[in-house]
Amino acid sequence: MRALPLRSIWQIVSEINLAEIQREIGSTFHLLIAADDGSVAEHAASSLSGAAADFIHPWLTVTDGSGSGLRSNSTAIVPRAAEAQERPANAPHTLPDCALLATTNLELSADLASLLQALNAQSIPSLIVVIGPEGQNAGAGIARRGERARVAVPDWSAQAVALVAGALVEIAPAELRLPLARRLPPLRPPAFHLLIQETSQANASYSFTTGLGEAVPGLGFVLGAGDAIVLTKNQLIMAYKIALVSGKKGSPQQLLGEIAGVLGGGFLFRQIARQMSGLIPVVGIVPKVAVSYAGTWAIGRAVVLWATEGRKITPELMKGFYHEALTQGRQAAQRIAQNSRRPRLTDKKKPSPPRKPDAPPSLLRQIGKHIARRTPRSD
Repeated sequence: MRALPLRSIWQIVSEINLAEIQREIGSTFHLLIAADDGSVAEHAASSLSGAAADFIHPWLTVTDGSGSGLRSNSTAIVPRAAEAQERPANAPHTLPDCALLATTNLELSADLASLLQALNAQSIPSLIVVIGPEGQNAGAGIARRGERARVAVPDWSAQAVALVAGALVEIAPAELRLPLARRLPPLRPPAFHLLIQETSQANASYSFTTGLGEAVPGLGFVLGAGDAIVLTKNQLIMAYKIALVSGKKGSPQQLLGEIAGVLGGGFLFRQIARQMSGLIPVVGIVPKVAVSYAGTWAIGRAVVLWATEGRKITPELMKGFYHEALTQGRQAAQRIAQNSRRPRLTDKKKPSPPRKPDAPPSLLRQIGKHIARRTPRSD
């Protein structure tokens, strides 16, 4: 991989669909939070909203286990004009995108168990959170039958909220992870981690594919140039998403231009390119893949610090992140190489996915009971 001149980076920037990325990050969502005790549900919602103790984000629906006492949060805060995106008028009455069910007991009550069954019937991912003294028991965080994921925490301390946020990001639909993280700050660290990991893996896989092609005489130069363009584009898209989720302001062109200036105008891409070009001729494809992974990971980590804390990206910072990720990169390279050698099932041998049964009307009503009975919150 060769270092790209700044004009090439600007050309890549011009080819990225910034509007589409902005729409993706700004997508609305509906998160249902339920507990047998309404105060427990409200505490969970305010902790995930990440602001003042009495603030609950408008796109969270909070209820107790019986479906009564629902709280409307439409007056909690109005998004800034630059990022406002009105929710449809019927949004509170629609099915949630994902749900969090909080309980102070090891086993779910009849009401929460019934709600979980209704959510499962609609393939709505749900997280069970055991909160309080029972959460300290051995096995409290092990998912029971019918549960997709479960965590146990003793309280709503910062450490506990981080654990719950990480689990919620894991079970949320992939297309809503970043929108959730943009609106709910505690979800940002785990969402950034997954975004960086996925981009690093994608770049590593691409480098492996082109590395195989470079073994063919005459293709090395062409594929090497393509490597630089594709990897850089993926890294810029990742950085832009991190900046948007972090709340960075400015027009799409201005913001991505700032990112390109911070990264492409300095030492970063040249440093990674030199490392790659120095390693590839000596030891082959696996180190190239490892460096693609580690370089992308390092860029992601550095951009998070820049976007969230205003930290300057320095050679020392970059070097530390790069060496931190190099072991992961080698492991990723080995996995990719091993997977490429495994025989794949033919179409005839692929098992057919089981047909999802239609949800009984009674289960749909159960979800509707928790969502439609809403008590508006007073100003």
